[in-house]
Amino acid sequence: MKRALLNTIVVATGYLASRMLGLARDVLISHQFGTSAELAAFRASFGILDLIYLVVAGGALGSAFIPVFSEALEQRRDAWRLASAVLNLTLLALTVACTLVWVLAAPLVALTVGRGLSEAERALTVDVLRLMLIQPFLLGIGGLAKATLESFNRFTLPAIGSNLYNLGIIGGALLGPWLGVYGLVWGVNIGAAFFVLIQLPGLRAIGATYRIRDKPDAPGEGAQPCIPTKADSTYGEGRETGGVRAASFSFLNLFYTEGVGRMLRLLGPRIFGQSAWQINMIAIVSLASTLGSAALAANAYALQLMMLPHGLIALSLATVLFPEMARQYAAGDRATLRATALGGVRAVLFLALPASAILGVLALPVLRALFQRGAFDAASAALTTEALSAYALGLAGFAAAEIIVRTFFAMQDTRTPVIVGIVAVALNISLGWSLLRLGMGLSGLGLAFSLANLFEAVLLLVLLGRRLGGLERNFFRATGAMILATLVCAFILALLHRASFAALPLVAPGDTYRWPGDFLPLLAWLAGTTAAGIFAYAGVAALFRVPELGAAIARGQRALTQVRLRFAAGDGR
Repeated sequence: MKRALLNTIVVATGYLASRMLGLARDVLISHQFGTSAELAAFRASFGILDLIYLVVAGGALGSAFIPVFSEALEQRRDAWRLASAVLNLTLLALTVACTLVWVLAAPLVALTVGRGLSEAERALTVDVLRLMLIQPFLLGIGGLAKATLESFNRFTLPAIGSNLYNLGIIGGALLGPWLGVYGLVWGVNIGAAFFVLIQLPGLRAIGATYRIRDKPDAPGEGAQPCIPTKADSTYGEGRETGGVRAASFSFLNLFYTEGVGRMLRLLGPRIFGQSAWQINMIAIVSLASTLGSAALAANAYALQLMMLPHGLIALSLATVLFPEMARQYAAGDRATLRATALGGVRAVLFLALPASAILGVLALPVLRALFQRGAFDAASAALTTEALSAYALGLAGFAAAEIIVRTFFAMQDTRTPVIVGIVAVALNISLGWSLLRLGMGLSGLGLAFSLANLFEAVLLLVLLGRRLGGLERNFFRATGAMILATLVCAFILALLHRASFAALPLVAPGDTYRWPGDFLPLLAWLAGTTAAGIFAYAGVAALFRVPELGAAIARGQRALTQVRLRFAAGDGR
């Protein structure tokens, strides 16, 4: 338990630093580019880049690789040969995907993310996309390294790598006055290279080796190659009697060994699901582009800001819990798995619900404090507020689904969450298109996203309950109390916000905020109002004796103690 707590601290700290750097990155980008056509081209290209990375080597690979790799380690099979074969498959798939996108970049942009852009804006998007195709290639290699290290409960270097990636983009943003959007492009590529390089010492420390060989293992070294020929009794004999056959075997051995087949079976549904999810994001970008390049850029800012608490709350905990739940399932400990999964969902909801209230109600003041300066003017802030207020409604569902989906993956069931995810994607796209037709603009896209994610989280939770023998009564009681506390928090925040318009016009809608004179008063107002909302939330949670309140306080105290002891002992691992 102490190890899990410490790992959570490491990952949460890494995510906090990454998100803070990401926020600093967005502040610099917003000051330089605002919601300009250049930034719209940069943001739009990521829809296609993320499709390559996430489907080929991102979450899809990690969710299938970690359980199989962990099992190979537990059973003392040749796990490094498995990792080597997966690396070769990843490189092959990324090479093919990036080549196809390079060749088809112009029609891809025109039909997807650039559907509503002008010809000049589309041409810029195509140029930016082609220059950044090195990014998914590097992130794919880094993603496999990350999954391998996390299988050994090594979370520090992957967390540092994510921060170096953001630092690369920040460096590119600082070059914006001279290189324009191309400074961002090269910052992305350099940051992706840092993400890979920082993890290499960690792989060496855990004994990672490239295990594809042209000769059989010595006795006791591991499993024999998994693709024997019919004519040859051993691989060695095949090399001597059939050069062509030996060469064929050697080539196949680059991509296949024991465990690869099962990993691919797990990966298949996940790839399908990741494809559907990223197509969903591309559809959102495409729909936003029909409202103009400024709307496309504003929508991207809103999504990025919504991802800040999601990363801190859900991704950090899910990253730590996933290998643990995979081991619990492999050991047949269903009771512990159930407690871990439901405890994770409750912990995420306890933090995500008030965060959604703060972002939803105080969207405009938050955006002004973060971004409204330079090229990001009052019109940009108003447009982004429209999107952020709606996206915030689905934050809790989006965060809870992260834990639930990882639980299914830990049970080596990639099919169920993929099917549910595809239904949610279809719901999101159809709702987004319909609400856009009704004239709801970016708020319609955000509302569609939120409703679809809440639907996905609820349905997955019901299905998980059936798999784990039902949900505890205390789970519903605590969740209900958290929702009530969130409503009270949102009411207090809205009341304080509206009551401040007369005395502090800088928090009111319209062109009422001036940088830098109004910045410190706005910051002080935000701190006080947010504290009041959190106090109201904690008060209701205490009234209904929500266990997560006391647990959060106790975890914070234990975390501080563990960190102090760890650094006092000089253990920097």
